[in-house]
Amino acid sequence: MTLSRSSTWSAALVSAVTLLTACGGGDDNTTPLTGDSTAQALAAGGRAASIPIGIENVNDSPLKAANYRALLRFVPTRTLTIDRFYFGFKLRGANCWDANKAEYGAGDGGLLQGRLVQINPTTGLPASVIATETINGCTRHNQAKAEFNDAIPVLAWVNTPATLQGGTMYALIVSNVHANPAANFFSFNTPLAETTLAGPHARNELNATATGALLSLDPREHVAWSEDSGTTWRYGSANGQYRSYMNDRDTAHPATRMPQYGFRLSDGSTLGGQPYYAYLTDCVGCTVAYANARYARTFTELGGFIAANTGVGTLTLKNTSTGAQSSCTPSQGYGFRKCTLPASVSVAVGQSYTVSATGAVEIMKMDYSQRLLFPQVGTPGGEFRAYQPNPASGTNARDVPSLWAGPLSPYFDN
Repeated sequence: MTLSRSSTWSAALVSAVTLLTACGGGDDNTTPLTGDSTAQALAAGGRAASIPIGIENVNDSPLKAANYRALLRFVPTRTLTIDRFYFGFKLRGANCWDANKAEYGAGDGGLLQGRLVQINPTTGLPASVIATETINGCTRHNQAKAEFNDAIPVLAWVNTPATLQGGTMYALIVSNVHANPAANFFSFNTPLAETTLAGPHARNELNATATGALLSLDPREHVAWSEDSGTTWRYGSANGQYRSYMNDRDTAHPATRMPQYGFRLSDGSTLGGQPYYAYLTDCVGCTVAYANARYARTFTELGGFIAANTGVGTLTLKNTSTGAQSSCTPSQGYGFRKCTLPASVSVAVGQSYTVSATGAVEIMKMDYSQRLLFPQVGTPGGEFRAYQPNPASGTNARDVPSLWAGPLSPYFDN
């Protein structure tokens, strides 16, 4: 689906709601937005108007040439002192994991170099280097396995001690500095969103209040790719080593690689910035709970996301603290589907609610190693407070069905 073929969603990407929180942003004592201030926040965009979902599947970008660079631009919601930066990483096919049986890695796994850099706020391009680590790919893979109870990791890290300022753009630049990268490499991995729906993440967006953000991200966050050692950068559908598509081969729906990342703080705790992956499996008849709202909100719309032509069915919102509920049925089909509630439902600070669908939606995943790494994700008091009260078959409680209520986030405020 393109936006022009889904009139119900051309406006939704402007006014949709974030229902997850990242990096602990928000103050429970802040006065909630009402009336004109709600309209102003919607017009302003930013994280408060970002929807919390939007991914389907995950793809790699093999770092098999010396001039390749992967860039993950991110914006902390508050000031953090970190010693590690986590990102998607895979090297199956290298000597340390199913040698020659896959093409995510090869040889000794390459020589991973991660550079944490400042971003020029005027150009959006990398500026001075803050911290750097260089390490063999198989060495880091094995270290990650050891930390995750011998589970295969979907995330690895670079040790990049730094103090990061809230609301400021930074980037991690990943490269393979092995003397023979074609025979010794690893892959940079990211989840996928459809390019026509990725909004500001498909370009070099510099406006913190741009509209159309996904995944509870700041609109300035994105993944970029370079094949000239960082002289120029590619965005949107061109932001990886090869082109990606929704459902792997659906060439009618080109995909954009999206940020997935997290931090280890100086006190040893971890924090998910955008912790979710996604795979091809849909979630049918599922419910997601959004716990412990930071801001009072009145919800007037519901939405679901499906990367197939099956329907999301009827959507229902219930305030589990008060029992108030309302349902609506959007037009059915591929993409972001939204409907207006016949009766609005309000949620106060500290209250919780559920959104359910009778049909099928995508589901954002937390693999075992991810759950170990970010134990607060999917808990009522964590940085991301969404989970399944009754997990669907084949899923974990902390996997999140792609359902939300709007128009504003109960976890972010502009």
